[in-house]
Amino acid sequence: MSDQAAQPIRSSNFKLLWLPFVVAFAGLCVAFYPYPISRSFRWVGEAFGFIYLGGLLWFFGLSIVSFFQKRTRRGFGALGLLFLLGIALFIAIGVSLFSGMFGDSKDGFADNLKLPEGVALSEPDNSSDFEIEEGNSADTFQAAIRKSMERPGNDKADAIFHLSSLARLRKDHPVLLDRYLAAHPGWRVYEEHGNRFATRRWMKGDKWQITLHGYYSRFDRDTSRFQSRTTMGFSGEAWARGAQRIAPDVLTPVEIQRGNELWQSHVIIPVEDVLVELFEQSDARERRISTAAAAELDREFKTLLDAPDWSHGREILPVGSILKGAASIELSGQGGIYNALIRCNPGAPGRVYLKAFEITRNYRLSEDRLKTATNEWIGWSDDPSEQFLSETHFTIYEGDWEQYYGARFEVWFEPDDHSGERKLLERNFKIEGWMR
Repeated sequence: MSDQAAQPIRSSNFKLLWLPFVVAFAGLCVAFYPYPISRSFRWVGEAFGFIYLGGLLWFFGLSIVSFFQKRTRRGFGALGLLFLLGIALFIAIGVSLFSGMFGDSKDGFADNLKLPEGVALSEPDNSSDFEIEEGNSADTFQAAIRKSMERPGNDKADAIFHLSSLARLRKDHPVLLDRYLAAHPGWRVYEEHGNRFATRRWMKGDKWQITLHGYYSRFDRDTSRFQSRTTMGFSGEAWARGAQRIAPDVLTPVEIQRGNELWQSHVIIPVEDVLVELFEQSDARERRISTAAAAELDREFKTLLDAPDWSHGREILPVGSILKGAASIELSGQGGIYNALIRCNPGAPGRVYLKAFEITRNYRLSEDRLKTATNEWIGWSDDPSEQFLSETHFTIYEGDWEQYYGARFEVWFEPDDHSGERKLLERNFKIEGWMR
């Protein structure tokens, strides 16, 4: 082939192969640039990530077209560059994971921040939620779980779950059920990935407190060890995947396996259009916790059915569910991991959630995750002096341990009638971020 004929081919290969490869590789490098920069210019990293994905699609499509046109040389070249981009992604992910585990975990967000002058800052209670204390008599659900563990379990994993009271409420009184769950401090009703769930909350001493994802456990070697989670799904989706579906009122062998050196099960019981999800780890094959949880739910909802109206539902709420006084927000925790205890009354059905801002620069903190972690449908009434509970667990990712800065936490309300969200209250706190 003459030099004149080869020149257009080389030019074509550069435009079709090497130029897209360089652009896609550069997109990958920018997308995986170290965290402090990508946080400030997050949209840039995301945009270059799409450029990289576009490069993958380009070479995949080019290889197919080239082979179809019988330009095998170009087709293999496109596949080779596609393979190189895949290897580069694998290396980038590996380097990112390695640096996250063993590299410098400081993100530098609070390096030059100072506590704001002339601003009153409250300090979170440093209590931790890692050790779950037994609740008082208001937490009948936790009491039922603990009581079920007082006797040794047997080797039979068969179980039957009766939830007829929930079925009747959901079918005949859905509005009452929604309002009862929202007002009950033992339930966190929230949205995650576009689906609505209600997860059971336990008491720690005399306070209702949710844990990370609602798992409650006791792993002391000198006691009966267990871990439990109870959730209801209201959007046709389960909170976790891979669970065994069991029809209500049917004796069924429960699938169990080993987890945390305990016998583990995860079952879903469809009740009308609600999915009741029971997770259990315990030291015997018998599903004591799961059956006790279902029985307590059925008992609780049967009590509500005795007089299915809100005045009765309000009366049977646990003591302390509705407090008189002013709206408030408290934080507990440390190291960037906190629980927010909110008392408020929006006066209408809907959900509350938190926004947080670093005070001196008004920088919004953990914007992508905070709403997901803290949104909750909450009780309401026509009396503004009555306050209902929202209590959630969340992480502030900006900053590092022992680098304290001032943050403004705002409680926002989204009404169910979509009439426009509004801010209910705010309070300033001295906090630190989670250091990865």
